[in-house]
Amino acid sequence: MSDRGVFVTAFTTVVLIVAGAFALPQFFPFELIKSLIYVAIAILVFFGEDQYSYMLGIVAPVVGWVVNIITGGFFEEFGVLWASVTMKNVPPLDTPLHGLAILTQILLLALSWRAWQKEVTGPFFGKVFGVCVAIAVAHAIVLGIYVAVGIPAGTGMP
Repeated sequence: MSDRGVFVTAFTTVVLIVAGAFALPQFFPFELIKSLIYVAIAILVFFGEDQYSYMLGIVAPVVGWVVNIITGGFFEEFGVLWASVTMKNVPPLDTPLHGLAILTQILLLALSWRAWQKEVTGPFFGKVFGVCVAIAVAHAIVLGIYVAVGIPAGTGMP
């Protein structure tokens, strides 16, 4: 039986990322590509594929955070979220939805970890881990290629 919390959290992450795409239309394709891995997690959970969905729910956010920290956006997203909560001015190319998406990714990681321990009997570091790391890194590479080719210089990163 698949964990409903993982499904709802993955779907909520997709909604927040896609809502951010509508808030920043110039980055719409980038945000849609960014949300694809969470759509895949939600679909895998929906169809009952426990191992890969839970492992992707653990690995994909961490790889995304590492890439986001390297590109300099991770802590800035929380700054924009905090500015929005405290009713301060938010720059025009920023939205607090990205900070909320990071918070749901943290919840997704925790729920996926709990579901993995509860429902999967196999080892954590095994074939499933390797496949999911490869998928998450490939997703990050696709995003990096899109940033290098598809986003004009000087417009900033979403």
